Amino acid sequence: METVRKTMDPRIVDIAVAAAAFAVFLILLWILPMVLNDGIAYLATIIIFAIIMSAAGLYLNQKAE
Repeated sequence: METVRKTMDPRIVDIAVAAAAFAVFLILLWILPMVLNDGIAYLATIIIFAIIMSAAGLYLNQKAE
């Protein structure tokens, strides 16, 4: 008999997380320059995007074990 998997396919989860992080990146890219200096806003956007992607990757790797 085939076992029923109670989790989503890891590839789909990775794609969903990447799409969500990219959406956050675009929103920050649009909003932060209104609040901060342009250079600081773009740098903060890239740093926040990298933190989100790293945290999501660590979480998914720990969950997969």
